[in-house]
Amino acid sequence: MKVTGLLVALLCLAPAAAFAQGPPVIEGFYPQQLVPGQTTVIHLGVNGRQQMTGLEFTPADGITVKNITTNDTRQNQGWWDVTIEVAKEVAPGHRMMVATGPMLRTAPRPVMVPAQVPHISELKIVSALISRATLEFQFAITETPNVIGDAPGVFYMLHCGGEPTVGLAHGKLANGVVHATIPNPRTQQKAGAEPLKNQCELEIRASDSKNADSNTLTTTLEFK
Repeated sequence: MKVTGLLVALLCLAPAAAFAQGPPVIEGFYPQQLVPGQTTVIHLGVNGRQQMTGLEFTPADGITVKNITTNDTRQNQGWWDVTIEVAKEVAPGHRMMVATGPMLRTAPRPVMVPAQVPHISELKIVSALISRATLEFQFAITETPNVIGDAPGVFYMLHCGGEPTVGLAHGKLANGVVHATIPNPRTQQKAGAEPLKNQCELEIRASDSKNADSNTLTTTLEFK
C-alpha cells in the first residue's frame, strides 16, 4: 500500500511507548511540512515530561518560531503547539528540527519545505447521522501544476468531547471535488468512555500524489 505524507503523520501520532524511557525524541508531529509564505502551527509530541522552550531548524534561513504553547501531557509524552512563520522566498527541500529546553535537546527530525502544495476549500458535511456508521463530507481541491491524483489522502481530526478521533481516509476526486467517508466516532468508543457530544468540530487536510499536504479546514457539524 502506498504510504502518503498524511499516513506518515498519522503513524507518528500514535503513542510510542518504546521511547518513553529512552533519550528525548520528537515522537510525532503534524503537519509534516512548512509551506513558504505561510504561518504554520505544528502539533508536536516529545517523550517524557521535559519543558520545551525552543525549536531549532537547520538550515534556519527564512524560518522563524513565533510561539510555543503547551497542548497536553499524556502517557509520559508532552504535546506542544509551535507557531512557525516561513518566508516566501525559502527554497524547497528538507530541513532538520530539534526541540530544546532547560533539560531538553532531542535528536533531529526531518521536516519538508515543499515546492508546491494543494489548496482545499468549501468544506461541506454531506451526511452526519447518529444511526449511521460513517460520516461523509466533501471539499474542493486545486493545485498548479496538478499532481493531486484520483484518491488524495485526507487526514482528519474529529472533536466530539474527550480525546479527539484522528485518522486517514482516501478520498475520491471528481470534477475538482473530493468526497470522503470516515467512521462515526461512536463506533470507535471504548467501553466506559463518557458519552460523545452531538455537536463536533471537524479538522481536515489533504495530500497530493507527491505527499505534499494542503492547508487546514475546520467546520462545526451536528450528528442528528
